[in-house]
Amino acid sequence: IEDFNFPYCDLTGKYEKVAKIGQGTFGEVFKARDKSNPKKFVAMKKVLMDNEKEGFPITALREIRILQLLKHENVVNLIEICRTQASQHNRYRSTFYLVFDFCEHDLAGLLSNSNVKFSLGEIKKVVQQLLNGLYYIHSNKILHRDMKAANVLITKNGVLKLADFGLARAFSSTKNGLPNR
Repeated sequence: IEDFNFPYCDLTGKYEKVAKIGQGTFGEVFKARDKSNPKKFVAMKKVLMDNEKEGFPITALREIRILQLLKHENVVNLIEICRTQASQHNRYRSTFYLVFDFCEHDLAGLLSNSNVKFSLGEIKKVVQQLLNGLYYIHSNKILHRDMKAANVLITKNGVLKLADFGLARAFSSTKNGLPNR
């Protein structure tokens, strides 16, 4: 991916990182401000390229393809893929980021916060949105395969979003009704 032109992949310079909001085996996630609209924030998920000998990671390609297919209120929205400029500083290799709408909370953080108490109505709303999102992805023949509270995001307006489709897979049913891998 060295010294290559990406005409449909904007540079990360249009965003200003303001905080690191996540770290794990998937890499790093940053909260960033959209410079063209300073009141708009996005989440930038860095694509781990360090161990890649064969170009772009297949897990990232799979996640991008699935997220391009899934457009639903309860599934995180992939805005674009952007990259850093390849230079001597980064061994002439661009770093790629998946750019998402920003969600203020994840369910794991809210559940572990003793100051947060969900009412029965709020619990029902969370479960309803979770089931709506799962129904939608399953109707589109996608299995998430990494469902956990940390991958369930919630916006400041209370809208639940399924996130992190890095392990997700498409499936199809066979004649006997069993999934075909």
